[in-house]
Amino acid sequence: MKILHVNPYPPDHLGGSELFARNLAINLAQKENISCDILTSDIFQKKIKIETLESSVRVFYKPCYYNLWGKNPVVHILKFLWKIHKKYDIIHAHSYIFFTSHQCALLKKLSDFPFVLHIHGGVDTPHFKNMSIREKTQLMLKNYVFDGMLGRFTIKQADGIISVSQKDLEILARKFNLSDRKTLYSVPNGIDIKKYKRNPKQERKYITFIGRLSYIKGIDIFLEMSNALYERDKNLRFLIVGDGALRSLVENAKKRLPIKHLENVSYSKIQKIYNVSKVLLLSSRFEGLPTTILESLSCQTPVIASNVGGVSEVLQEGKNGYLFNIGTKERIYEKILDLLHDEEKLNLLGKNGRKLIEKDYSWRTIATEIKKIYRDILETF
Repeated sequence: MKILHVNPYPPDHLGGSELFARNLAINLAQKENISCDILTSDIFQKKIKIETLESSVRVFYKPCYYNLWGKNPVVHILKFLWKIHKKYDIIHAHSYIFFTSHQCALLKKLSDFPFVLHIHGGVDTPHFKNMSIREKTQLMLKNYVFDGMLGRFTIKQADGIISVSQKDLEILARKFNLSDRKTLYSVPNGIDIKKYKRNPKQERKYITFIGRLSYIKGIDIFLEMSNALYERDKNLRFLIVGDGALRSLVENAKKRLPIKHLENVSYSKIQKIYNVSKVLLLSSRFEGLPTTILESLSCQTPVIASNVGGVSEVLQEGKNGYLFNIGTKERIYEKILDLLHDEEKLNLLGKNGRKLIEKDYSWRTIATEIKKIYRDILETF
């Protein structure tokens, strides 16, 4: 079985869908009678056409002409796909909002082949009145252009749709009127449990935020919560990893709070962030099932997160972390402080999180599930 994964961002970029595609391809290729390649953009101008990763996974790079809104690389892959698609048993495109996925769907319309579409969140992005004009414009175009036209076309062409969140899958079925539920599959994100693990030599000292500095990701909420917690305990320290449109909020907060800000951390070093963190605090207004939660739990770092999207599918209240509602976030402050001051409880929640990841979210488990899906699709194609 030969699989081609298609994603606009290259596998060494620190992002959810591209890391998923990379790790899935590598772990699938370690199984018997299966090989995987990746087709992506040369957005970082490596000036190379092909490279080889672990497990003999080849990566094909195509020129990137523009990156729309800094989120959607414009890369022409249709001609290349036309030449090579018959060499593969399945074309597996990641995310329905990318131009690369639209081109896969167009090719599917022109030349029938088994086509799998993978949803990595972003199905039902809500509108918030405090969004910037840029964010409101992007959301409007996403809802009426991408979802209404390109997204709908791409989704309708797929022979099978996989989502990292069961909730997103249900929303997708309603939104796009998908009557054949047999072609819808829920498979969570996977984690490299050998890479993401506890390092007892590193001191845990931060309340950490990892994500884009945007209104949707709730960086303003994180800063508000940090301020309230710091007023109660002046020994607390905060770490923010990420960049974005609301960076100025972080810069202003640094004047009054002990915040360490890292704009970017490479994939090879991100596990160190979890290991120097007492807790991961995610304050998103909207999410699918963030990989950061799984990575944190794998490193035995408890997670405190807003109860949105598929977060509650992983976080178990009081067992591996805590959930809170943004409108009543004040109720979680004492729980956070109690946890930070209770080393025994921190360790217990951390160990519980690790057990969950080892059981349900290892890449070996995820790759096995997706291989079964491939077989189902090929049998019914």
